[in-house]
Amino acid sequence: MAHWFITGARGFIGSTVCRDLLGDGHRVTGLTRRISAQHDPNVTWVERVDQMPEDVDQILNLAGEGIADKRWSPARRTALLDSRIRVTEELAARANQVGVQHVISASAVGYYGSAGEVTEQSAQGSGFAADLCARWEQAAGGFEAPCAVLRLGVVLGGGGFLNRTLLPFSLGLGGPIGSGQQGFSWIHLDDVVAMIRWVSERQQTGVYNATGPEAVTNAHMALALGKAVRRPAVIPAPSLVMRGVFGQMAEELLLAGQMALPARAQQEGFTFHHPDIQSAMQAAVISKRSGSRGG
Repeated sequence: MAHWFITGARGFIGSTVCRDLLGDGHRVTGLTRRISAQHDPNVTWVERVDQMPEDVDQILNLAGEGIADKRWSPARRTALLDSRIRVTEELAARANQVGVQHVISASAVGYYGSAGEVTEQSAQGSGFAADLCARWEQAAGGFEAPCAVLRLGVVLGGGGFLNRTLLPFSLGLGGPIGSGQQGFSWIHLDDVVAMIRWVSERQQTGVYNATGPEAVTNAHMALALGKAVRRPAVIPAPSLVMRGVFGQMAEELLLAGQMALPARAQQEGFTFHHPDIQSAMQAAVISKRSGSRGG
């Protein structure tokens, strides 16, 4: 059994990974801003990176403020950068001191900017999100231990994306954003957890797209969510309104996109629990309505 150190351990992905690891008998130490009685008592909690125990085997770095949670003001951009890059640099310094065996560090498909179908071999795109991801990955290069980087798509499960979209779609008020033709890179939470475990067990290094194998557009996603909640999904969110409300964030995250394909994971034999957008969305909606996170 391994000892895992997880940043972002109370987040949508991190908390699910913690439960999965604990269920298999692994030890987990989680980084949190402030220890509370509401935290999972089966996890050992610390408030600073330099409190990482010396017997940690595996690091999972999920640290980072939510990129789509707020409009990108100058202060927000600074917070997004600091919460990823500074924490990753501190984590690498401590990991190199204690001598961990393996590291998995998160990134995102925003690395590719606005594009069509892309794989791990595709070039970095342009814009703030692409620069943020590139700098995050560069910070992860400071780990002396073997390190894998997961470029995450939009994660579907009983939280995250559905926290913002389920209500309007359930009321029949959902639909594509802008033209709807922009790519939508997605993955189900179950497959994120499975890929983390798979990469760790194989001690893999380098970049993996943590995305589902079916390339879809934003309009395709909207239809899948509408079908999952048994409502029409034909009311578009106009581009002008999105730009007015969210500014540059809308331009890069909502009105643009890419179809990031998990070419490397597929070539190496990873098996998806939810290989198509409809089954993934259906499972996510069931999870959300049941109050769980996975599916």
